Amino acid sequence: MFDRTFTADLTDQTLTVRGEVDDYGIIALRNLLAEHGSAPGARLVVDLSDVDYLPSVGVGVLTRGLGAARKAGAEIVLVARPGTVAQRVLMVCALPYRESLDEVSGQLSDEGPDTDLLA
Repeated sequence: MFDRTFTADLTDQTLTVRGEVDDYGIIALRNLLAEHGSAPGARLVVDLSDVDYLPSVGVGVLTRGLGAARKAGAEIVLVARPGTVAQRVLMVCALPYRESLDEVSGQLSDEGPDTDLLA
């Protein structure tokens, strides 16, 4: 573990999350997902590739964010590069994700998530 402080930057509907999704990070992530990923028609890409720590509470925040977006007619797409902490956690928890931002470009609405699992 790298002990890096949670940060999140939003650029062009891509939320890039870095560091540890700790107590502060969980609250911030929840608020960011609600603010930017739950408006009808919204599309938010959440890049978790640079996350060092993603506990079960963080997975719960992501799961609720995905569900709220779906209910609102919005879309949240999770991205985690292969071999990263986030990718391993998302895979074990069976949350849909893409392996790179390139996979997401221009394909959000056309293809949907990689799996048919409901979050």
